Formats: sequence, C-alpha cells, structure tokens
Amino acid sequence: MDSINEIAARLDACQKCNVCTAQCPVAKVNPHFRGPKGLGPDMERFRRGQFIPGETTLDDCSNCKTCEVTCPSGVKITEMILAARRAAQKSSQKNGLGVKLRLRGYVLGRAEYLGKLGVIWPLMANQALKIKLMRVALDKGLAISQYGPLPAYGRPLEVTPGKGEKAGAAAGKQVVYFPGCYTRYNEADTGRIMIKILEHIGYKTIVPNFHCCGLPLEANGQFDQAQKNGLYNLELMRPYLEAGVPVITSCTSCGLKLKEDYPKLPVAAAQLIGAQSYDLFEFLWQLYENGELPLDFREVKASFGYHLSCHLKAQGIGTPALRILGLIPGMNVRNLDAGCCGLSGSYGFKAEKYARSMKIGSALFEAVNVGVEHGDFQGMLTECGVCKVQIQHGTAVPTEHPLRILARAYRIIDD
Repeated sequence: MDSINEIAARLDACQKCNVCTAQCPVAKVNPHFRGPKGLGPDMERFRRGQFIPGETTLDDCSNCKTCEVTCPSGVKITEMILAARRAAQKSSQKNGLGVKLRLRGYVLGRAEYLGKLGVIWPLMANQALKIKLMRVALDKGLAISQYGPLPAYGRPLEVTPGKGEKAGAAAGKQVVYFPGCYTRYNEADTGRIMIKILEHIGYKTIVPNFHCCGLPLEANGQFDQAQKNGLYNLELMRPYLEAGVPVITSCTSCGLKLKEDYPKLPVAAAQLIGAQSYDLFEFLWQLYENGELPLDFREVKASFGYHLSCHLKAQGIGTPALRILGLIPGMNVRNLDAGCCGLSGSYGFKAEKYARSMKIGSALFEAVNVGVEHGDFQGMLTECGVCKVQIQHGTAVPTEHPLRILARAYRIIDD
C-alpha cells in the first residue's frame, strides 16, 4: 500500500491539463464518462480510499493506460482508478449488489480456467460458441455480448518446467517464456513458433507452468486472486531471475503486468522481474544492437499494416517489431497509428460495452479498410492477441503476430 505522503505527491503532480481526458478513447465515445482526470486525481482528493456511492463510471475505464502514456507529469492515473474500483467492488459485495455482474466478472477474469476447459474439446467448444442460442444465453445470463468476438481454442502450448536443470550460464543461454493465457490456450502456434525462433538464435526456452498473469482478474474485480497469481508466478521465476535469466513474453498485456505491477509484490524476486522481463522484439533488438542477432534472413516480399497495442505503447519501448522487420529484405510495414482497438482485454466482451468498444475501434477499422482498398497492404500485424481478434472482427482483414513474419525470414515456417 502507498503511504499517505506518496498518494498526496502523486495528486499534486497532476497539473489539470486534461491531456489524459483529451486522449482517452472511452471519453471520446462516451459523453457521460468523467474521464481519467475526473476519476483519478480529481476524485482521489475526496475519495482517499473510500467508496463514493453512485460512482458508476469507474467501470467505464478500459485500463488501456493511454492516460498514463500521455500524462506530462507521469501521474499513475490508472492505479488510482483501480484502487477505487477495488474499494467499490468490496462495498458492492458487502451490500449484496450486482450478483449477475459479479458472476460475469468471475467468469471473464478466469481466462486461464476457461482456456483449460476450452482445450479439452476445442472443436466442440468453438462450435458451441458459434451457436446463436448459446450466445443469446450468455448475453441474457451473464451480460456477455452476443455480438462480441470470442477467441477460438486450439491445441494448448506444452510447458517445460525445467526440473533438475540448472539456471543460468552454466546451462548455456536460456530464457524463460511467459506465454500468457491467450497464447497458451487460444493461439499456441504463436508460442511454438516463438520457441523455434529463440532456438534458431541459440537460446533454450523454459516454459514453467505459470498461472494467468492476473490482468484479466484485476480488470474484472478479482484483485486478491490476481495478487496470488503474481506471487505464484514470481516463485516459479525466482531461481531463473536470481541466475540472471531473461523472462520473455509475446503478449503485450502480460509484458506490461510483469514490468509494472509484479515489481510491487511483497517478495524478493519482485525486485528483479522489472529489469529482466522483455517483449520478444525488445529482446531481439537488444541482441541486434549488441551484434548478437543472426541476420540470415531470406527475402519476404509482403506488405502489412501494423497496429501498436495500448499495452505495448505503455511499456515505453517504442516499436521494436517494426525495427526488426525492417531488417528483412522485401518487407514493407506501415504503422497505422490509429488508436485503441476498443476490445481492451475483456472490456468489449461485456454486453453494455460492446457498442462502445466498436466506436473506440472505428478509427482503426477505417484505417485498415482504407489501406487494404488502396492496395497499401494485404494484411495486418499486431503483437496483442485480443487486438488481433478485434481487428478481424471489425474489418475481416487477416491479422497475425509479427513473429510469424520473422519465422518466415528465418525459414522456420513457409506460410
């Protein structure tokens, strides 16, 4: 918990410039939303950890962190809103309010367990989720939108706990891979290709049996479980972190969670994770700058549009994927820079948020459609799995993770 002095210092850093609200994707489409400044620093002065009855717009925040990226004073606005949401959620439980929405939060927050169920019979699960009656039942029963795009399940990514192996230099070059729930259960091919890429450049990849990073849990009011997951995951990473082994992720939201939230957990390993966790392309670019990245690329003649996800932008590492892909002969990638896709994890799955999420993503959808119609590119690239789902839902344009392009250049895959 932050001290009273730390909270006061963060509040005083807010200059009331309203840049955060001007750039907030939710505020642009919802005139009733108070905006990040209103829900964060402004209300925090009165709230100071206490729930204000009737403050319903707390749940309108999509946790995209655009406000924190744009704030010139570095105010952690989203942290304030999440803390207030935690207080509101506890108050709601005490008063027995919102049972239906709390049940929905429990279901959407358990992305890991949904994934474990979905991959038992993925074909049947995918077909069931396409049945209109099923979608209507989810809408009426749990307020999960019948129109929203639900990710498909597939063969899960195998874990390699690495028991009995030594961590660190004595065992050769190693990395720990934190795949995240989407990669592990919905699109495991991305994880398998990533492991092959790391093997190609000389790294052994360890995939411990991690739990969900905790971000979906927090976004749906399951704060205590999110912390338990974080502590569990850090304990799995601890021997590798202590040996200086990097932790790599191909999921932008998981990467942000590891870098920004895990360092605040009350265990010794938390002091190491922030500096030792990397987005895949961030890690590869560091190798390139050190002259350690193999550049045995074949030509890949293709043109793509690129979407920079909000949670990658919030990491402050720029666009390393574009820099790496720019080294591949024949590649042409255009950064659309068209704003948030609108899905924001599970935000756009919710019945009352679906139409709003589509409005948020409309500028991106238009940019994608115009680019394809003008022949500027034929497909889209993005590191974020849910952004991919939303782009394909909003445009029907094929979208993939940029590591697949790198795998083609390295002759790991042919498609």
